[in-house]
Amino acid sequence: MPQPHFTDGNLIILFGVHTESEAAETVPNYVEERIRVCVDLYRIITTSKPDRNNTLVLVIVDTITSSAIKKMLINGGIREDLILFANSPKSVEQSFDYVLNFIKKLANPPYMYFVGSVWHKDTYDSAVLSKMKGYQIRFEGAPDHRPVDRVSKDKEMNTPTKGMGYYKDKLKDKAVDMVINYIFPDDKNK
Repeated sequence: MPQPHFTDGNLIILFGVHTESEAAETVPNYVEERIRVCVDLYRIITTSKPDRNNTLVLVIVDTITSSAIKKMLINGGIREDLILFANSPKSVEQSFDYVLNFIKKLANPPYMYFVGSVWHKDTYDSAVLSKMKGYQIRFEGAPDHRPVDRVSKDKEMNTPTKGMGYYKDKLKDKAVDMVINYIFPDDKNK
């Protein structure tokens, strides 16, 4: 079992990838909600944590809307030198791969906060279970007011893959069920 890492600093991961093709240079409303949650979270960290001066914001976004998002973050009170951009990840899981490569180099990784829409929670849980064991990370969900059919299209792009942790848990559950069924059989006549 891996030892828990001691944290040094904070990393806010803002998932700003979107599928809106019309007016691509503007930021969609549901991404604005994520930005609002990110700015609020940054304010909370900088006013309450002792390692507040070591806080970075990693924005996962395409290159077209990155300048608009950067402007919104700066207007929200985040200094420009604390904002990093990554445009290669296109899904939540790819984002965690990117973050894992980013923090592996550090002796003490930061405490991480993932900011996405509330429906990203399933993908987040799967990715954290399979890739981020031993790291301290928390999910912050932003509301998404789009119609269900548009959200379901985005969900299809972010469908979690089942990693080794998922299959280990399933195997454990199956073994426990078999033992319980052996001890307490359903058939009362035995």
